Amino acid sequence: MNLVLEHKERLNKASNLMNEHDVSTLLITPGANLRYLTGYKAKNLERLTCLFLQKNELPKLIVPKLEKLAAIDSGINEIEVEIVTWEETESAFEKIKPPKNSGVVAVDSNMNASKLLNFQKLFADSKFTDAGFILNEIRSVKSSYEIEQLLLAGRYIDEVHRAIPSILQFGDTEILLARKIANLIIDVGHESVDFTIVASGQNSASPHHEPGEKVIKKGDVLVIDIGGTTPSGYCSDSTRTYVIGECSPDFKSKYECLKQAQELSIKAVSCDISAEQLDAVSRDHLRKNNLAEYFIHRTGHGIGMETHEEPYIVLGNKNLIKDGNAFSIEPGFYIEGKYGARIEDIVIKDGGNSVNCNNSTKDLVFI
Repeated sequence: MNLVLEHKERLNKASNLMNEHDVSTLLITPGANLRYLTGYKAKNLERLTCLFLQKNELPKLIVPKLEKLAAIDSGINEIEVEIVTWEETESAFEKIKPPKNSGVVAVDSNMNASKLLNFQKLFADSKFTDAGFILNEIRSVKSSYEIEQLLLAGRYIDEVHRAIPSILQFGDTEILLARKIANLIIDVGHESVDFTIVASGQNSASPHHEPGEKVIKKGDVLVIDIGGTTPSGYCSDSTRTYVIGECSPDFKSKYECLKQAQELSIKAVSCDISAEQLDAVSRDHLRKNNLAEYFIHRTGHGIGMETHEEPYIVLGNKNLIKDGNAFSIEPGFYIEGKYGARIEDIVIKDGGNSVNCNNSTKDLVFI
């Protein structure tokens, strides 16, 4: 895959959307948006690094001189971005020339307040807005290269889930198992660990439980939600539910209902459907089985170079699911004081079909 062409196309799309929305300047600071547009994984320092796009001008990267070689090594010169360096004794903001005519300045939503305030002084006559309406639109529709990367990330995290029954030992605490899983996430091919939710027993009823010193014991339901980032910058995210020993027939019945709800949602992705309609698929099935009140979060979130991005599969999002959209389908139920369960896959709409990035078993795994 020619990433130079990929990044040039992304910059062109951003430029076209700037023209379409009458945005005069786009300011992108270190984070997923900068890496997405240019391939440069910049350090988020107190020193200013900023991608500076203006109408009818060559994109510029304002970067501290000590980071110049890192920027060059990323290949940013190959995508026709001019590197503008600044010295420690200079003001980085003096390297930036405001447009002759004041207009709309769209800023990265991750920009910190001190940098934003400096830009507002520099562009004193301009109107400022969040650049999300430009970046989210581009990033939410994945290219064939991005789809390949998400499928690879999915295979990596599947390997981790398949290994969990063999690494859990008698007497392990949640935090100890989480550490073992973190090591596995790296070993299978991820560059970094993003999160390891390990929730056992009554803790499984807390969707974002922080692993603690609780010992995982016989009879516990065990919810494991894990993810990492691959060297190419794309994220994995998958949840499976395990049982230590045996569980009650009541829990088994509820889990089977949850599994059916998730499968119905995945099938619905291939239809012409909005995000909120897709959210309703799992919810309606759980409602018919008296579980909807225990489903306390949205059905899913987009994923790509960040674990959570557009599109969000939630009531109120009337946008249609489009080819290239990648997102989680993760219904769950959480009964305080008893147990919880969740099943999560990453799904991509591609060619009108639903493509699942995760293939580890969704049956209850008894350890």
